[in-house]
This record gives sequence, structure tokens and C-alpha cells, in this order.
Amino acid sequence: MHEVLEELGVRADLLAPQQLGELDELGYCRFDDFLTTDQVGVALGEIEALLAAAGARGGTLHLKDLLESGEVFDPLWLRPQLLAAVRHLLGPEFRISAMHYRAGRPGLGGQEQQTDTAEATGPGRWRVCNVIVALADFTTENGATRVVPGSHLDYGFVPPRGHEDHPEQVLLLGRAGTAWLVNSHLWHSGTANRSSTTRHAVLTGFNRRCGTTAYDVQPSDATIERLGSAAYLLV
Repeated sequence: MHEVLEELGVRADLLAPQQLGELDELGYCRFDDFLTTDQVGVALGEIEALLAAAGARGGTLHLKDLLESGEVFDPLWLRPQLLAAVRHLLGPEFRISAMHYRAGRPGLGGQEQQTDTAEATGPGRWRVCNVIVALADFTTENGATRVVPGSHLDYGFVPPRGHEDHPEQVLLLGRAGTAWLVNSHLWHSGTANRSSTTRHAVLTGFNRRCGTTAYDVQPSDATIERLGSAAYLLV
């Protein structure tokens, strides 16, 4: 994987010291202007078409396997700076586990705080992380993701009951096109959408290769051909 990441332009110096410190101490870091306004619009247009084709309904909208939908979603993960941050957390032997769309409709979308793995581990041994890309502004009212900074290092952490707030939780707030890489050992969840509009986001999960499963759907020949050497991050 070293050669693949090098070919993709992944270097440690792509990350600011502040981002490295935040990943280690807080459990997440932020990428402002990760997508342009045009890229956000193109991604949302494709998502609307996919939702219509799927006849998607329900309080929280979901779409899976977005990597199979063509190059429109590649900019949401195939970025040297982001992959450098993933490597900082997981080491060089990692792969994508899933890429999906999640959107809480008005009045819905709240979750209990959770981690994405029950395995207790620590620095140098993290297993999973997620990049959250906002395709709508993340606000205090529309169901932004909440995290409890530093809880990935607190093995005695006691989550609040149900959907209650934690006194140290932080909302991930930002304009459409902002992204956050979150250590999935961090306690986090979506919050209820109290606005009148749908909150759109795409999440891409990454796993350390050792002891984990591969990308949840075997990539098609067309996807492998499109991604070239980057396809090694899917298998």
C-alpha cells in the first residue's frame, strides 16, 4: 500500500500540525472548502436521481454503494490530504469499508451516541474512521453530527441515555462542502433535524486491513478501471 499511497500523492506534510493534534487529542479534524459549490451541486443532483430511481422513503434517507455510481463521488474521498489523515489514524494498510448517503428529514434523524466498534484500542491501533462530507450547511438546527472530543481516549466513558446531550459534546458545524475526518472510536451521533429542510451528507468509512472485512460490495470492473491504482483501497 505504500506505493499506492505514494502514487496518489499522499504525504505526511499535507496535514497542518493543528490537524494532527486534533486527530490525536480530540478524535477528529476539519477540512474547510473540501468541495467547491459546483461539486456539491453535482453530487446532490446525482443523489436526487438515485433517490428517485430507488423510490426512497422514510424519515432518514439512505443510499449505499455510492462508489459504484461513477466519478461524481470520487472527490468526496480520493484526496491526498484526506488519505494522509486516514493513514495517520490507521497506518498505511487501510481500505474503504463503505460509502453511503445519509440525510435526516425535518423532525427526524436523531441517534443515540455510539462508537462504530466495540473494540477498546488506542493510539497506533485505531481500527476505523469516517469522513463526513456536508452537502448542506450543518447548523445547530438541522441535525448536525455531534461528537464528544477526547472520548476515544476515555475507556471509562459513560454515554448519556437515549438521545440526551452530553455536557462536553460538540456539534460539527460548517458550510456545505466542509468535511470532517472522525475517529470512529469517538462517541458520536446524528442529532434531530429541527429545521424545515433536509440535511444532506455522504459518509465514507475506512478500516485498518488487519482483522477487518473488505469493501462491503465487490467493486465492479468499471469502478476498478475508473479508479486505477486507487482501486486497491477498495479490496
